[in-house]
Amino acid sequence: MSERIKIDRRVRYTKKAIRESFFALLEQKPVEKISVTEICRGADINRGTFYSHYTDPFDLRRSLADELVQAIEDRMHELGVTRLSSIETFKLIRENRELCRVFAGENGDRDALGKIISTHTDAYLNEVLSKVGNLPQTQTDCLRMLLISSITTIVKHWFDTDLEAEPEEVSMILDKYCSRGILGFIEDD
Repeated sequence: MSERIKIDRRVRYTKKAIRESFFALLEQKPVEKISVTEICRGADINRGTFYSHYTDPFDLRRSLADELVQAIEDRMHELGVTRLSSIETFKLIRENRELCRVFAGENGDRDALGKIISTHTDAYLNEVLSKVGNLPQTQTDCLRMLLISSITTIVKHWFDTDLEAEPEEVSMILDKYCSRGILGFIEDD
């Protein structure tokens, strides 16, 4: 076995141990209260090893956010689409539940979840608005924030109920709410 393969395997193992330790700590408290020492203790590594990969727990969380965004982009590429349908999104969340728990779990970072979601709401909103014409920028901005907030709340609730409902059911609820809410807003003008 080549030295490069050994190093890659060791790095993957170390990062996996760091992630698992971080996930376990997030079950107990928010990232603001997690120390590098606690992560290292749980991962059975020294601080130098942690710092060779991340600068602090927030950097680790940013790295996990990037990983989630990449998973979304990979799925879109795999399906040949420019945005995931809500059903595909909820299936992806379920497949990546541990990673998503960093953002939607009890001690998750709801702001980061909102930022991840916001990168994918524009395409949906533009699609809906293209059917009805242009709205003033203030209304478009407010609709965008309502979408992000609604999706974030539903994802958070789904995690709070331990992903009990099937992705199809949750996506159907979200789709109806979003489409009727936006169209209802637009039609009332």
